[in-house]
Formats: sequence, structure tokens, C-alpha cells
Amino acid sequence: MNAAVDALDAAPASVSGDPAEEYKCVCDFMRLYATLRFYQLALLLGTTGSIITALSSHTVRSSFARAELLKTGGLIVSLAFLVMEFRSTTYWHHLRDRGNALAQQLRYVRFPTPSRWNPLTTSGAGFYLHAVVSALWLASLFLRLQPPT
Repeated sequence: MNAAVDALDAAPASVSGDPAEEYKCVCDFMRLYATLRFYQLALLLGTTGSIITALSSHTVRSSFARAELLKTGGLIVSLAFLVMEFRSTTYWHHLRDRGNALAQQLRYVRFPTPSRWNPLTTSGAGFYLHAVVSALWLASLFLRLQPPT
């Protein structure tokens, strides 16, 4: 059974018969994943804003259990979006690498390939923003901030 797995791993990735058509498809999928990541960020920030609004209401502030439940929900949602951002970015980078291989073959200009961890890139900024929101929700579970009276 290990031999079959090794044979599959060693097999080259399938290559389209028409590199220009494959390049077009790769670019379309890159655009789709960039849009998906933008929508995910908008949903994360909208959800976070809604939970913060709920936490600021007197009814929720008067009940410790409600507040903690909302904060825990915020943490879970932000962690889910963090994982989705990481996976989407990973797939986008694979598409970009394939696009660059095809661009070289077709003598097109290649896409820039900065580090995914650079905070000055779209991938880095998006990832770190998701991580900061998750860290803030985690901190909110342990900090009990009261408005001045």
C-alpha cells in the first residue's frame, strides 16, 4: 500500500494541453480567491462589530453569562475566519506559483512572490488582522473592563 501512495506522490501534476487556457483559468481562480478573502474579512468585521454592539447593551452587561457567551462566540467565529483566511491564502499562493510557471512558459510577466508573512502584503495584512481580532477576543475573556462610573 505504501508503494501505491509513493507512486501517486511521485507522479507529476497534470498539465493542460493548452498553457494559455490553463493560465487564464488560474488567473480566474486567483481573482475568485482574492474576492472570497475580501468577503470573509467583511463578514469577520461585521460579525465582530455586531457582537461588540450587543456587549455594550445594558441587558448583556448586567448578565455575566450572556457577556461571556458572546465573547466566547466572538473568539470561535474569529478563529474560524482565521483558519479560512490561512487556507484561502495558501490555495491562492499555490495558484500564483502555477500561474508563474505558466507565465514563464508563455513568456508573460510573472506575478510578484513576496513572503506570505510580510505584513505589508495583502496576504500578510489580512492574516495579521484576523490574528489580532482573535487575540483581542481571547483577551476579552480574561479581562473584565468596566466603564468609569
